[in-house]
Formats: sequence, structure tokens, C-alpha cells
Amino acid sequence: MRQGFYKLTGVVLKRHETSEGDIRLYNLFRDFGPQWILAPGAARGRRRFGGATEPLIWGHFSCYKSPKQLYLRDIEVKEDHWNIRSNPDKLERAMIWANLLTKYLLPLQPCNEVMAVFYDSLCLLEGDIDESMIEWRFLYRWMKKWGLAPELIRCASCGKEVTTAYWDGDVVFCEECRSNKDELIIPKEELREMVFAFALPRESLVRWIQRVELRANYVVYNRKLRDILRLSLA
Repeated sequence: MRQGFYKLTGVVLKRHETSEGDIRLYNLFRDFGPQWILAPGAARGRRRFGGATEPLIWGHFSCYKSPKQLYLRDIEVKEDHWNIRSNPDKLERAMIWANLLTKYLLPLQPCNEVMAVFYDSLCLLEGDIDESMIEWRFLYRWMKKWGLAPELIRCASCGKEVTTAYWDGDVVFCEECRSNKDELIIPKEELREMVFAFALPRESLVRWIQRVELRANYVVYNRKLRDILRLSLA
């Protein structure tokens, strides 16, 4: 970013108050990626932003870029996800996702596709939908954008379409190609559900969930995805 004034669209991932009374925000910005932004004296009331500096706030951030620092001047809030921030369980889940983005996204590197996945997931989290399933959708869509997600439809060895899947490490095998008897077995009903969970558009997913009973053990599958993410980006 060159020196000058900017109006950036983004979301607050992390908020930190310094001992000097400043507020530092770690934001994910469209076209500019994640980076720190400083509001001098804001924690002491020198400039009041209210709740607009809380994590999960989406908006337009008016900033000034100096040679060394990005400074916050004003915030126009567009989405506050109040239904999430007023529910402790949903807030904890959303902050886990925000912390993953903080940890694994490269600073100053644009990642608009992941930003869109995060927004989609937060919108779903506001509704009455299984949180573990939404996390599966969030993680899988993010990792698929980066080429890290396991292919669930075809065998990693022979390329044939799988019915029952055998998940070993970061790949999935069919029954004929499996070699490790300790891999995670995904029955065909669950596999079909998992594909629908990440592939359907948001509105279609909400309608589909109203008609089906979820069977997949997303807690286990999410743990597998987080392990792949951690090992791939370590």
C-alpha cells in the first residue's frame, strides 16, 4: 500500500488494547489481505468507535497509510452479526474460525476467496443450523480454495467414483484401493451428506437441511481437516 488515504472493506479478526491506550485491530481486508490497523488513544476515549472495533464487525474502514503504519480514522459498520455475538456458543465457534484465519493467512496477501467463505459461514451460523456442519463447510471450502481439501468423490489411487470412502491422511480411497485397515470409514449416506454440505449454495443448503436428518459425525471430520491444515501450513 502506498502512502495516502484509503477506504477499505473488511472484517475485524482480533482486537488488542495497548498499555498506552491505543486500540490495535487485525483486520482481513478485501484486495489487501490481513494486516494490523492502529487507532491511537481510542481505548482512552480520545476517538470513540463504540462497538465497531469488536471482532466479527464487517464494514468500510477509512484509514491513512503512513510510511510505517496504517491508522484508523472512521468505521462505517455494514454487518455486526449480533445474533452470533449475543450467543456465547456461537461466538466461541466464530472466534475459533477467526483465530484460524489469523494464524494461517499470510499478512498483506489478498485472499478474497477465503474472506467470502468466512462471511458465508458466519451468515449460516446466525441461523438454527448444526454448528459442526457449518464448520465442516467453512473448513472444506477454505481448504478446497487452497488445494488442501481431500477429494471426496473420487479415489485418490484409481480415480473411480467412491461410494463408501476410506479417509487415510489427507486423501480418500475406494474399497479396492485401501491399504491401511485403520483409516476412517465414511459410509455412503454420510459421504453424500458431506458433499451436499459444502457444495450447495447457502440458500439451497438452508432449504435442504429443513428436509433431512443430519447423520455425519462432523466433530471427527472437522478434526481431520484441521490436522491437514495444520500439517500443510506448519
